[in-house]
Amino acid sequence: MSEAVILVPLDSSEQALAALPVAKVLGEIERAALRIVHVSERRPASAELLKLEATVPDGSTVDARTGEPAAEILLAAGEMKPRLIVMCTHTAAKPGKTLGSTATNVLRNAPCPVVLVPPGRGSIAWHLHHVLVPHDGTPTTSAALRPAAELAERASAELLVAHVTGIRAAPAEPGSLTTPRYVDQPQHEWPAWTREFVKRLECICPLGHLHVRMVLAHGNPAAEIVRLAEKQAADLMVLAWRGKWEVSRAVTLRDILREAQCPIMVVRA
Repeated sequence: MSEAVILVPLDSSEQALAALPVAKVLGEIERAALRIVHVSERRPASAELLKLEATVPDGSTVDARTGEPAAEILLAAGEMKPRLIVMCTHTAAKPGKTLGSTATNVLRNAPCPVVLVPPGRGSIAWHLHHVLVPHDGTPTTSAALRPAAELAERASAELLVAHVTGIRAAPAEPGSLTTPRYVDQPQHEWPAWTREFVKRLECICPLGHLHVRMVLAHGNPAAEIVRLAEKQAADLMVLAWRGKWEVSRAVTLRDILREAQCPIMVVRA
């Protein structure tokens, strides 16, 4: 059986190092080895690589590659077959930018879930106590439930499921769990809806000793998800993504990536 691997792309910037504390903890939880890939368009100096090797967690390996960053990262992912790719959203200071071009290209073409880390969190230690997964009742967003639940259980973390009813009705999708009618008075239907949701979640993955908590919100989905993440002190968000990056098709994901302060795992639905 091949060794489980987490791929961590870095460049020569300080911002990129923010991915390391997150990758380290995820590696411990997943019992996966960290494979650091340093990618730049020029061959790094030996002193630069030695400095990087002194920074990365013990047991990690560093592979230096030269070329177009996204292409080299995806090539490494194809070779290593990682369980996760953990990288910063961007390393250049561009206010208002959701993702850098490298992270965007990796996200769009990665063969596995991608954990995107805001560079502003720096190199401080990271822990995983609360995992937030937004859900709108559709089977598509259910794609994030299993990996979120499995990760939370392995980490002995709480799984917080945020059901946000949008200002506009969500597109009808076969198998969707209908939103409670009285969202402004949740005491009417919310308990029954929660029980039905948990039953469906148990069909997707065994819950074991996992602690699941559900919250209901109404309004702009991205704004409410970011607000709940901050209020509930979420350490990680897990989002399902349909794989379309066009502006009209990824509005919520783009907004969350721009505003969220915690790392985000994006799972392709």
